[in-house]
Amino acid sequence: MKYLTDEDVVKIAEPRRVVEAVEEAYRLYSLGKVVMPVRSRIQAREKGGDILMMPCYIPSMDIFSLKLVTVYPGNLEKGLPTINATVLVLDAETGVAKLVAEARALTGLRTAAATAVSVKYLARSDASKVGVVGCGYQAGWQVRVMHDMFPGMKFTAFDIDASRMRSFSERMGREGIEVKTAGSCMEMVKDSDIVITVTTSKTPVVMEEWVREGTHISAIGGYTPEMVEIDPKLTAKSKLVVDSREAVKEEAGDVLKPIEMGLISFQHIHAEIGEIVAGLKPGRENNREITMFKSVGLAVQDAAAAKAVLDYLMTR
Repeated sequence: MKYLTDEDVVKIAEPRRVVEAVEEAYRLYSLGKVVMPVRSRIQAREKGGDILMMPCYIPSMDIFSLKLVTVYPGNLEKGLPTINATVLVLDAETGVAKLVAEARALTGLRTAAATAVSVKYLARSDASKVGVVGCGYQAGWQVRVMHDMFPGMKFTAFDIDASRMRSFSERMGREGIEVKTAGSCMEMVKDSDIVITVTTSKTPVVMEEWVREGTHISAIGGYTPEMVEIDPKLTAKSKLVVDSREAVKEEAGDVLKPIEMGLISFQHIHAEIGEIVAGLKPGRENNREITMFKSVGLAVQDAAAAKAVLDYLMTR
């Protein structure tokens, strides 16, 4: 059995390989070839945290995985990570454990891979300006993977915490990726071809009137019914693609809120991203439509990303 720390994952993971694995996992999921219960969530209310449990079995990849995630926003004030995670991978043939890995980095990587898949199918082919809302841990992975998968992209970031925004820009700069800082979220969004939201906000951070025709939005920060990153009017105006209809019905405030307001029905969802990958539904159809990818995160992404890392380890 292999054991990997987050530092190990950062060193050995190849973003392109993980993106390809996640893309295939989405396809298999939407074709019904994955066993994946809706994730379980336990709220540690008195501690201000969430505990998430995410199992998945992909027969064609011969893999079973289970991820445990804790999300504690208050950890920032304690100098600790807000997200901590561990993934366990079993051989589907024998049930024997093959990999235990700290999964904070793996979660960041597979979540960024989801955005990359959405950009491939939903962004304009000439899109070049990326605006990132939120400058936490996940934002770094979004920028790294986008930079790796789509050379030539230009990045701007915004965070309500100005010092965190500056630190993020400096950190990315040390990694060789230029990320400019925005004077306001509105200013950045108005100038972006692709907008990526990586916050846990319960009030919209991207407003309908800021977004121009042809923009693609990847809303991947919110994962509960209470979290709403996108103006419900903007969601209603967008071609809405999700990672899982079943999951967003339970967990995505960015879908549930506009339904609650009477702006859309559940049928407003154009497709699952896996249906588009499989060729069952079209992706972007013209340069004017606003596209939106809403992801709450699926265990199938973790299984695919872990398999990509494990396969790499087996070839060493």
